[in-house]
Amino acid sequence: MTKTIKIYTKLLLLFSLIYLIGCSKDDDVSPEEEPVTEEVRIGFELVNIISPDSILVWTNEDILTQEQFDSIQLPTTWRKNEPREGMPNFARFLRSPNASQDGDFTTAEHFGYNWLFNAQIVEMDVSLPGNDQGLLAGRYIAKFHEVTFDAGRTLSVLISPDGEEYILISRDANRTTDIPIIPDDWQIEERLITEELTLELPNPTLNIRAENNQDSWQGPIE
Repeated sequence: MTKTIKIYTKLLLLFSLIYLIGCSKDDDVSPEEEPVTEEVRIGFELVNIISPDSILVWTNEDILTQEQFDSIQLPTTWRKNEPREGMPNFARFLRSPNASQDGDFTTAEHFGYNWLFNAQIVEMDVSLPGNDQGLLAGRYIAKFHEVTFDAGRTLSVLISPDGEEYILISRDANRTTDIPIIPDDWQIEERLITEELTLELPNPTLNIRAENNQDSWQGPIE
């Protein structure tokens, strides 16, 4: 199997990014009103394979159903990313990876729908310390990505053997387990934040996924 075919296979479980959402809260809800439940928005992504280390990620601008996404027919240099659940309460891309200033975005119509160029994978198969069993997958992603978590949230933080920390950004919407399997030398900490937290992820971002359930931590962060 050639390197390119292996890359295509891995892209079926690609990082992602991530179509992240914000949820508003109303503190003045009367006892008679029904409680507001937090809605999880599912984002859809297409990846355009230019080369093994240059892969463009497009996120949907049009509102799509799962059936519409499934019906898209792609040529061999395109793949579908699995639907993702965003963990932040709010997130935004500040610009497309090829833009020179914030607010500049590349948009295009692909396969009958509108898409926004939000990220570019620039390195696959990043070596991770203590990952001899291949429980984690690492890749570098060029993007301008800001995420916000509300006060009172409990965040999942992945800690490498070197002490670098990565925050959980997205999860596979179709995962069969909520429990990621990680190497013995890595840790996961659950941290309660008492104040709103806004982070701009580094560019490029190291995206680390658990292979068993595709939980996606990104960073490193401070």
